[in-house]
Amino acid sequence: MKIKKVLFNSITISLPKNMVQFLLGIILFWFLLGIPDIFLTLASLTAFLISYSAVYVYNDIVDHEEDRKDAEKRKWKLVAGDMINLKQAKIILAIFIVAGMGLSFFISKWFFLMIAAMLFLNLLHSSPRARFKKSLRKTSVNMTAIEFLKYSCGWFALTSDISKFPFWIIMAFSLVYMASYLIYKFKFKGSIIKGNKKMFVTIGLLGAFSYVVSFLQYGFPLSMILLIVIPLSILLLMKKIDIEFHKINNMIVIEYLLLPVVIISFLVLMVPFVGQANERIADTIDSYKEIVVNEIPENIMEHVDNLTGGLEKYKTIDDIQAEIETGIENITNATINK
Repeated sequence: MKIKKVLFNSITISLPKNMVQFLLGIILFWFLLGIPDIFLTLASLTAFLISYSAVYVYNDIVDHEEDRKDAEKRKWKLVAGDMINLKQAKIILAIFIVAGMGLSFFISKWFFLMIAAMLFLNLLHSSPRARFKKSLRKTSVNMTAIEFLKYSCGWFALTSDISKFPFWIIMAFSLVYMASYLIYKFKFKGSIIKGNKKMFVTIGLLGAFSYVVSFLQYGFPLSMILLIVIPLSILLLMKKIDIEFHKINNMIVIEYLLLPVVIISFLVLMVPFVGQANERIADTIDSYKEIVVNEIPENIMEHVDNLTGGLEKYKTIDDIQAEIETGIENITNATINK
């Protein structure tokens, strides 16, 4: 039993998921900016996994009394399952935070700040005072932000470039993950959806918009198609054999089936004939986009060009930081001169 808990616990069951979420940013960097630095990738992945493992330890500490009442959770929770005691859990928590944050500091300042932000948002999620996870609305917003940072941190571990950052792909993944978490956490029933209809309509529309923009904009249309077709096929199969999605064991099985899809859907483009098919689809989409743009009235296009032009002046996060610092300096100087 003890060996099983070493291999199957709060931390280990989430490692594959966290690795895939981190690697999505690395893969997108590879396709959009070039081959990533292997050493930097491994170092930042290690820093991320160590830092984020603190989240699960903290959650186990906070919820250990409640978790002890759940026979299923006792099988894999660190404290509630008596794998470690509270004192040991707090020591492990401190080690993970110090080691993970310390290593991330040497990766880059932006990566360090993203890790710090993830830990803070997770504190809001699990803290007995904030307790965001008890609220459907707070959880939906907070979890989307957490997942956006998780999917992004691989990218920003390697670069501060924001001009080619695939924002809408990251947003689409974040919304999908948030929805799956809500299904597990709140064990959705029709009454819950009806009582929060506006929120779910908003999430659905934003998710659909993010997906459509990703499909049209980033040059991975075939990958985006696979990311819909394969997961839906797996979920329909699971539903057909009457799998209850909200149970932790079933959620883990589903995650482990879907995780490879994220990586495969992009890496498959490296196969020559698949890559060529993707390029043909992307070229076709571009030609239709050009036709649509030509039909848009000039006065509307001027506003669009002005907006994009304003955004395009920022190539990296450092450019934004520099402008903010300049603005603060100007305000300070003006105040002093008065």
